[in-house]
Amino acid sequence: MTMSDLPQQPLVSIDTVPLVLRDGHWRVILGVRGFEPYAGQAALPGVLLRPMERLEEAALRALSAKVNVSEESVLFLMNTGAFDNPDRDPRGPTLSIAHVAVIDPEDEPVGAVHHLITGNADLPFDHSAIITSAAKAVLDALWVNEPLTRALLGERFSTADVARLMRELSVAALEGEPDTSNLGRELAKKESLAKAASPAAPTGKGRPAAAWSWASGWSAPKRRTSF
Repeated sequence: MTMSDLPQQPLVSIDTVPLVLRDGHWRVILGVRGFEPYAGQAALPGVLLRPMERLEEAALRALSAKVNVSEESVLFLMNTGAFDNPDRDPRGPTLSIAHVAVIDPEDEPVGAVHHLITGNADLPFDHSAIITSAAKAVLDALWVNEPLTRALLGERFSTADVARLMRELSVAALEGEPDTSNLGRELAKKESLAKAASPAAPTGKGRPAAAWSWASGWSAPKRRTSF
């Protein structure tokens, strides 16, 4: 049997979920589709995998080409799984390999289209399911994957920041509201964290939330990849 005798293989699409913290909430940066199907609708940035192209390269190309996010703006990139429903694309069978990217909020493109990660937008293809899966993958990797956690929280953060991140990821992953009543005690037990001498800036009534920093320095490059 030769290659020409084999049945036509599905195309491979690389779809990326760009996460950015803006106005106190985690959001997904979306692009506006210029062609059918779903022309004019907001969707995740995605591209077809080119011959000899690595997955990471394609994910970064999707961010640059579809939502104007440069490679230098990506703090962390992670593969979150494949989506193989033969009917996911009306043009024909495609296999989507999904990724999540944490974007530096200081480098966010001007005029970007956003979707709250906790929102319930009806996105084209299976992009809503890809966001749900990405939120679940990130939630499961918190504290286990230190570079990812640092990219999400930064070098100094409050207990309230962690609670917000956990809540929004949990809701986006369709797991409901998490219990964060003992979160401060749980953070205090982590050897990788150090409690700051001064609390975080107050955000409302009540005592200011405790502030935290990482106990050891991080000499890794700005962008980290996990596959």
